[in-house]
Amino acid sequence: MAKRARKTSAHGGKRRSSAASEAQAVAALPKIDALHDVPAFDDLRLDDAQRTAFDAFCATAEDPAQMQLGCVVRLDRGFPLVATEHETLRAEHAVGFAKRRGEEEVLLPAVGDWVAVRLAPGHDMGVIEHVLPRRTVFERWRGKNRGERQVLCANVDTILIVQPLGAGEVLLGRIARSLVLAEDCGATPVVVLTKADRCDADGLARELGRVRRLVGEGVRVVVTSSATGAGLDEVRSCVPPKTCAMILGESGAGKSTLLNALLGHEALETGAVRARDDAGRHTTVARVMVKLPGENGVIADAPGLRSLPLVGHERGLARTFPEVVVASRDCRFNDCTHTHEPGCSVRAAVEAGEIDELRLEVFRGLAEEMRVSAQSLDPDIHL
Repeated sequence: MAKRARKTSAHGGKRRSSAASEAQAVAALPKIDALHDVPAFDDLRLDDAQRTAFDAFCATAEDPAQMQLGCVVRLDRGFPLVATEHETLRAEHAVGFAKRRGEEEVLLPAVGDWVAVRLAPGHDMGVIEHVLPRRTVFERWRGKNRGERQVLCANVDTILIVQPLGAGEVLLGRIARSLVLAEDCGATPVVVLTKADRCDADGLARELGRVRRLVGEGVRVVVTSSATGAGLDEVRSCVPPKTCAMILGESGAGKSTLLNALLGHEALETGAVRARDDAGRHTTVARVMVKLPGENGVIADAPGLRSLPLVGHERGLARTFPEVVVASRDCRFNDCTHTHEPGCSVRAAVEAGEIDELRLEVFRGLAEEMRVSAQSLDPDIHL
């Protein structure tokens, strides 16, 4: 009995320690009244399917009068900030998020998610009980186990693919990967070239030409300078009211600087510029949404991503390079690599000037990467 008493006491100590750690974590979060540019409930788009799903969840919930409909507008250390119709509040996850409901995997809320949040009387923190169906979801492969993906933003309409000018050649491969991911999730991609003031006229024309060859006619390309204000209004026009855009780029691409310029004030912390490569140090830690001023929508920012592996994004690849996919249907061989095979309709289209050689080259590289990735996950897959 004494041993059990000591064990119980130890567990009680652990629970108290855990509760104390959680209280410290919550106390360290930014105060809500100190956060600026946080979107309000009415700034965000809720579709009929999500509203219906919320009503259906409330119909089966315990004490539905405590349930509120809200949108996750910020994530700090795992404690979401949720905008509801009447207030913006901090929330924690219900216990059910740590479990599986039968075969159904419980979705953790991401920035942009509409959720059902419980607010009990006398409590200043809500409890997220359920994530409502997502209209779109931007996610990337995290490697490790099969099917493990990281959701960066839910219910996103536009992906602003940011690449800097003036620090060597623009990374076309990075842009291409971003295009595939954006198209795969159903969002509209826009390429935003930053730091134009650090590039001379000839260099700008050269890089702009390379980017436009890659993306084709259907993707908008905007050249900006946060220092001079060039292109900022055009970027704002890509984010109309009631829509959500997400800024995507690696550390040092100028994402936070661009977002501060779009907001018109220093809302997000930016790092010093490294002299050796003219790139800013990564500073974004929390995942946040901010409301653009005037008749514009909201933008989600996230930490810079070092890599964008492509696994299972064949739909996005086809949407990014539709002319290659259409031409390939007439190739003599089903497994044509569009390099040297006889009867290759894609190579014929390139020679006829109907497909840009650069786009085909990028397509082949990304398609091969996805084939290798799929086979490494499942040796029985033959693509």
